[in-house]
Amino acid sequence: MSKTCAACRSRKVRCDGVTPTCGPCSKARKLLECEYVATAASQVPKGPLLQKGTACYACRRKKKKCDARRPFCTTCEIAGKEHECQYEENVQRNLTEALLARTQELEERLAAYELQPGASSSSSVIAQSVVGPQPFLTTEMNDFLSVVGVVQPPSVTTFMSDHHSMPDIGLPPPGPAYQLQIPTPESDTRSQSPPELLQLLDMNYLATTTSLHELSEFRKTFISHHGQLGVSLPDTKMQAIVTGDLSGTFAHPVLIYLAQLIGCRLWQEQHHTVLNTGIEIVQLQLVNRALLDNPSPVTRLQVHSVLAIFFLLKRQMREGRDQLTQAALVAVQYSLRFDSPAPESFESMEGTSDETQEHICALSQLFYLDKAAAIVLNDPSLLSEEYERQFRDLPLLFPTISKNNLVVLRARSVALLQQTRRLSDRWTDLILNIGTAQYALTPNAQTQWYDDYWDLLEEVSDHIATLSPSMMKMSFYNQRGHALALKVCMIVSLTASAELHRLLAGHLPESRLKCIDTVFEIVSVTRGLKDEDYIFLDPILGTCWSMVATVINQERFAPADETATLQWKSSFTVIHSSASKLGHALPYMEDSVETINGVAPFVGDPSPSPP
Repeated sequence: MSKTCAACRSRKVRCDGVTPTCGPCSKARKLLECEYVATAASQVPKGPLLQKGTACYACRRKKKKCDARRPFCTTCEIAGKEHECQYEENVQRNLTEALLARTQELEERLAAYELQPGASSSSSVIAQSVVGPQPFLTTEMNDFLSVVGVVQPPSVTTFMSDHHSMPDIGLPPPGPAYQLQIPTPESDTRSQSPPELLQLLDMNYLATTTSLHELSEFRKTFISHHGQLGVSLPDTKMQAIVTGDLSGTFAHPVLIYLAQLIGCRLWQEQHHTVLNTGIEIVQLQLVNRALLDNPSPVTRLQVHSVLAIFFLLKRQMREGRDQLTQAALVAVQYSLRFDSPAPESFESMEGTSDETQEHICALSQLFYLDKAAAIVLNDPSLLSEEYERQFRDLPLLFPTISKNNLVVLRARSVALLQQTRRLSDRWTDLILNIGTAQYALTPNAQTQWYDDYWDLLEEVSDHIATLSPSMMKMSFYNQRGHALALKVCMIVSLTASAELHRLLAGHLPESRLKCIDTVFEIVSVTRGLKDEDYIFLDPILGTCWSMVATVINQERFAPADETATLQWKSSFTVIHSSASKLGHALPYMEDSVETINGVAPFVGDPSPSPP
């Protein structure tokens, strides 16, 4: 397409784009200044292509261009209509899909109730239900449901962190005997149940929870992603969760309720839908009631750690932080340590016991969450440096668990990244203090830094060597959940390696080449992520991709090889696109996305501004 000069554009004449003077201007009766000026539209860089459905609802309704910025896109912000800028996680995806899901849910409840004796009273139960708005649905959805009179749960309240102030749902008082059995088609337990339990099954259970089949689906979702949630349990407890065994023989009932709660949340995120809020409320109350029955310290630690993830997925930051604090208090109160179990050398020849592995994994998950919160949210650490020392010595005491357990591997990856960031800060301080009086007072600081650098580089390299075959093995056997978690570990560990090599890139050419190779390996692992994987990833990847984007921008500005310019642009596009997708799927990605956008604002610009 030929260019158009300013004179032809103002006269609305077709311009042939000839320079220095176009044909129409040369043939004009009066002298015209033929100038080619770039239009504003051509100067505006094109952003990355958005996935279908990622634009806000206001831009989709008005058929406007949307950049999907959070919390408000540029189009809505310029128009002054920020209140209309809403995205998928805040708005019901499809009204028809929601109504179909609600209809199916009501039909299943009615069918389950008709199987019970005295089903003729079902109309009275439904008549006692209350129609009210649900906080997880859109305003339009609540208005529609209020018109058609869809049955809502009789008691829906927000969660309070203090269990003494929680609404009562009619459960029997906590005690050692767990008589609450989920009825199955083969057996009816109504005749053996106390009156208050019959009332729960008739009204609250059937009105606020979902069907038995869906509860089973939630538990299966938990089992599929238990490694990513940091839960490592023996086979007997896993089987109890699969079957929903509430007898307490093999697993404490709080684990079954916890599996149904977090499984329900993950199921909704995975299927992009919103279920009845009463499901999560009841399961959350059951978890808190079961916690009053004094489960083991390790079980209590597992519950609080998973609840922290549950609230963070719901964007409830304060509640998530409270649960993480409760987990740290449990570890301190019950003196849970990494070195408290007997080392493997003193164990039987059959290997580490299930209790020891469960103990170490529960502590490792708390250690991981504490480090991740410090990196992503800049929160102060809840664990003392003594836990870092114990975790650092863990491979000496339990080498098998340290090399093969997913939870421990992930915790070590995040710990190494945090140590790398600290070492990088020390390097910056050393550079800034050269020639000052403070530098003269610490003559051995640089020597000590180099000693720590080489030790950390060796530790990171050994950890990557452990992760690489494990990741390939899980991918080969199609273990999607474990393979995805190991990819997260690999990206985090490779980021630590790239940052370490970047520190000496200006002094050692081998370090620069190694840094470049490591960045390309990170991009390769990131490119292998699928769209449905992002909901099961971790916000810490945003921090990793921000560090990688900094290296990419430096190399694009002064590439070691002129032929690598297109490769750097392609790599940045992968990082930028992946960070945007993760920002749409998970919370607390705003700072990382903003950092990546600020490092190289124009992905297609062949000559970005120097850092």
